[in-house]
Parts: sequence; C-alpha cells; structure tokens
Amino acid sequence: MPAHRLLLVIVALLVASVVACSPSSDRGGPTRVALVGDSVTQGSVGDYTWRYRLWTHLRADGLKVDFVGPRDDLLDNATGELGSHAYADPAFDQDHAARWGMAFSDEQPPVATLVRDYHPDVVVEALGVNDLVWAHEQPAQVLAAARRFVADARAVDPYIDVVLTSLPQRWLAGVPQYDAGLARLAARLDTSIARVVLARPVEPFVQGTDTYDAAHPTATGELKIAAGVADALAGLGLGTPYPEPLPPVPNGPRLPAVLRARPAEGAVDLSWVPPPGATAVFVWLRDTTIGQDWVRLPQEVSGTTFSAGGLVDGHGYEFRVQATKGSAVAEDVFSNVTIATPGPPTTPEGAPPTAG
Repeated sequence: MPAHRLLLVIVALLVASVVACSPSSDRGGPTRVALVGDSVTQGSVGDYTWRYRLWTHLRADGLKVDFVGPRDDLLDNATGELGSHAYADPAFDQDHAARWGMAFSDEQPPVATLVRDYHPDVVVEALGVNDLVWAHEQPAQVLAAARRFVADARAVDPYIDVVLTSLPQRWLAGVPQYDAGLARLAARLDTSIARVVLARPVEPFVQGTDTYDAAHPTATGELKIAAGVADALAGLGLGTPYPEPLPPVPNGPRLPAVLRARPAEGAVDLSWVPPPGATAVFVWLRDTTIGQDWVRLPQEVSGTTFSAGGLVDGHGYEFRVQATKGSAVAEDVFSNVTIATPGPPTTPEGAPPTAG
C-alpha cells in the first residue's frame, strides 16, 4: 500500500475512534448514563427509586439524557421475583443495570460488556454493600474491586467518565472505612480525559427514616442518594447540583389499601387489598355511637385479614387501615373508611326458631 494511502487509513481510524468514544451529547444526541448497582438502585414494588428522582432532576434542568442498561424492572417484594414494573410513578426512563444482590464479585453484566453493548458516556457505580455484608469482604478488597471496575470500563472506552457512589448505610460494618477509601480512590483515578468523581448521598442519612429496613431507601433516602449523584454529575458538566434544602417527600406506600368489614358478635372481621409494596398495615377504629376519636391499634398487622374484637354489640364502628413498608409508615395515606355494627347473627325473617 502506498505510504500516503496508509497514512489516510491511519488517520481515518483515529478519527473513527475519537468519534466512537466521544460523549453522545457532543454529537448532538442525549448523554447516555448507565446506573450500575444492587437492590438500592433497582428498587422494589411501590418505590419511585432514586433513579426516578435523578431522572426528574436532570429533565428539569432541560438535559437530554438516556439511561441505558439491560433491565427496566423492580423486584416484587411479595413474591421475591424480578420483572415487576409497578413503580410509584412509571413516567421516567426506567433502563438500568442493577439487580438485587449484585456485588462487584457478581456483576451481571460485567461492566466491560455493559460499556461495549450500551455505549454509555457516564457509568454511575453504586455497588459494594453486598460485598461487605454478605460476602464478608474487607474494605480494602472491595476498594480493589472498585478500582478494577473503573479499569474494566476504560479498557473498552478510554474516555468514559465514572461516578463512584459512597454507600449511605454507614451503620453497617466496613462501610465507613470503604467510603473513606473510595473518596481517595476517585481522586487518584481521575484524569482530564476520563473523569472519576465521587457521589456522596446527602447527610444525615438515618436508618429507619431514610431506610425502611437495614439497607433499602425510603422516599427521603432515594432523594438523598439522587441528590448526591446529581451533584457528582454536575461536576462532570452534566446538569446542576441538586437544590438544597431538599424538598419534603412523604415516606411509605403511596396508594391506599381497599378495606372491607363484616360484623360478628362482639367483633368486626376486616379484610383488605394492600397497595403495591406494602408489608403490613396499622388498623384504626372509632366507636361513632359514643363519639370516640380515631384510635390506632398498637401492633402492625401482616397479611390481609384481622378480627377486631372486644367491641360493643349494637354500636356503630368505623375502620380504616394505614399501609407500611417495613418501618416506613404512610402517615398521609389511609384506606377507605368502612362502617360496621357488631352483634349476634340475625334470624332471617320467617325462619323457624332454633330449639334450645
């Protein structure tokens, strides 16, 4: 091949490589963002997810953003099966690369495959808690895995930007040490052509308020994670930092249960259809005959039935239930109110008396 033609081929290949690896936004398309994580990122039935809250923020900024990845689903926490799409609000780009139980040691797909198949401009990594808690790895081991994650992404696209997300569950063993090391790792790996930045969920992040169990975020927790990621993306020139103070959002299931009541002697039998994602309900009642205020029974009720006993026959009672998801109580959402009057079964008109 003549020397000038060989030079033209080399130049063409170099240009094609730069175009393939340059951000989509530089080519007029949306910025492609891959969100890689575990159950905290994927979410379960009835959740908005922090992905939703990040999406709405970026869209409010007027950005063209495309979330990419092989999944778009939630876990059904009632059946334990993946594949649900029962989001609290499905009106957002649901694509992601997260899965319940995923760890650095069990990436599905591996980040190199994800980058090759979906061509993200930015990868947001939010793994590590399962490595620490379930695989019992030391923080140094998990930090080494985070380093490999960045290296594997860069092996496919040397210009890719990566956001490393601190773990919010600082009450879990190893998390504070991991988070401290992750900040140092991001600073060491950051370059002018392939950025690595740290996302810190907004603090304080409180167990039992910002989570509904030991790990998974409530609505307030979702917002704090999303705000931290939005701030990191703003550091890459993608959008603006999340406005503070953060807006108030209610925790607990957002849809009401549907309640039914059937009177019995000295009792009323309740049954209900729970809202998506609910794990239990609180039962409320009041005796309308004596003008009683609403009283919440002290214990949560799991399942879908309950018999309210110790009632006065002939009195009118109103009932409602309030759904929970773990420790998150829907303080502002109640079922329909049902009315029942306990008493002995009535004898149908015209029926012969029962022999005593």
